[in-house]
Amino acid sequence: MKKSTILMSLLTFFSITNLVAQTKINVRDIPGLITQTYIIAIIFLLAFILIAVIISNMIKFQGGTNPKDPGKRRLWFWILAVVAPISFYLYNLLLVIPNVKTGPALNKFSMHPPIASGIILVAYILVGFALAKMFSRGKIGNWFPSKK
Repeated sequence: MKKSTILMSLLTFFSITNLVAQTKINVRDIPGLITQTYIIAIIFLLAFILIAVIISNMIKFQGGTNPKDPGKRRLWFWILAVVAPISFYLYNLLLVIPNVKTGPALNKFSMHPPIASGIILVAYILVGFALAKMFSRGKIGNWFPSKK
């Protein structure tokens, strides 16, 4: 069931990308493109949170008095926090914006990719914080450790 959901999400993402890449986008198409941009931003957010969870669970617990595994998990969380909005902005810059006609259409759309990238960064940190507090005794809890 999970494989089919992932496959469906990927196919939807690529079909949206192909639709955007096929035609020049006019002013009347910009509201739909803006909505599409924020939906893809949510997909990027969820994908990078999922990647962070997978990486955190792949790093093994270390024993001893001074284990280094919590720092590794925290480092990967923050690396992905930086990579997520940058990759989304590059996606928009390289694949979407070249297909928007210059002039009013570009002026109307150009502020939304940076806003969506900022939303990805803030939401990534907030979702990561919530997950770290919910699973405070697990590996994900190392993203934002609790003071004892």
